Amino acid sequence: MQAFRYLRHLTMGALCGLFITGGIAHAQKVIKIGAPLELTGKFVIYGSGAQRGVEMAVEAFGGTAAGHRIEVLLRDIQSTNQGAVSAMTDLLEKEKVDFLIGPVASGPVSAAVPAWRQRKALWVVPGATAPSFEEAIAGEAMVFHTAAWGYQYHASAANALAAALGKGKKVAIIYSDGAYGRSHLPDARKHYTEAGFQIVATELVRENATDMNPTLQKLRLAKPDVLVCLVQTTDAIVLAKQIHVAKLGIPVLVGTIYPTLQTWADAVGEAANGWIGAAAYLPGQAVPADPKYPKLFPAAKDWEAAFTKKYNREPEWVDAMVYSSAAMLFLAIDRAGGGDKERVAKELRNLGVQTIMGEGKFVPTPGGAVNQAFNEMIVLQRQGDKLVTVWPKARSIGQVKPIQ
Repeated sequence: MQAFRYLRHLTMGALCGLFITGGIAHAQKVIKIGAPLELTGKFVIYGSGAQRGVEMAVEAFGGTAAGHRIEVLLRDIQSTNQGAVSAMTDLLEKEKVDFLIGPVASGPVSAAVPAWRQRKALWVVPGATAPSFEEAIAGEAMVFHTAAWGYQYHASAANALAAALGKGKKVAIIYSDGAYGRSHLPDARKHYTEAGFQIVATELVRENATDMNPTLQKLRLAKPDVLVCLVQTTDAIVLAKQIHVAKLGIPVLVGTIYPTLQTWADAVGEAANGWIGAAAYLPGQAVPADPKYPKLFPAAKDWEAAFTKKYNREPEWVDAMVYSSAAMLFLAIDRAGGGDKERVAKELRNLGVQTIMGEGKFVPTPGGAVNQAFNEMIVLQRQGDKLVTVWPKARSIGQVKPIQ
């Protein structure tokens, strides 16, 4: 199978994949948007959500921006680093795109950076939370990052648990051996220590491992009050199931983003109960519409109703994140009067819109990223069949409940 494959063009109206080349269609200019996404493989949860978000954003604009037809070129990176590099190279060198959205997962995004630097298209990255990526794009004015960094997950979760459990509790950490786990580990240690916890064990697991029980048995001996798991997607499914079967008796289980995903919860079943995660978005939050662009950025409840009607499912953070990110890009193209990437970048930096993710405004970060949006995190716990907001206090609707 090729490292990437051309899936479809999203065209105005029906988004049916047909590219009309005859008649009067030649008179309308086209703006190509490259979308290298995880449409198959271990990160398909991210890629499928990103595809839905882009589709809805194109529809919200009626398929055009500044009188130019929006043509989205999807590429399946197959959730691999090599797939991301191949897709990025194809989109930049062959298709000559000046705008990119995706991928989402940290590993493939980081792997694609050298290929991106060959042409430096305007790159919207709605994911890749690993601090190593923040370091890689330090000073890069054409990268627009729209997801909270990994250290913001750990700071929020550690503060929430310190408030709920008190200081002096014991924490154990499991991390995967890939870019995601290794890059999250220093920040997890830092923020849990600063919040008053004692780190009593740190254990490594291999990505794609089918048996994590030897590591779990080591953790049993440490008797932690909190277990922090720095893994992703399919590894998070395997780990949650095996923790549940092993009956470790650890009162608090903490992930990163995955405990907030319904697809993860469906995959692990009753093992999902009690897990804590952090996210920048949760359906049902009272987020108002943007006063200037209410059709593009409606109130969260209205956008969620439209999403549910279209896809027969509730949106998750990737759907909302990519919709907001793509809509901001398309609005900047419209305000720039076309596809000049320098002008579009300027318009993106000048945006200040109310999106379903919160305020869509790009600012620099202490870690060196030039353009960063959506930093606010909420901490949630799965209690039975519900996701309950437990932090910050101003938005909480419940308290942390240790697993019995």
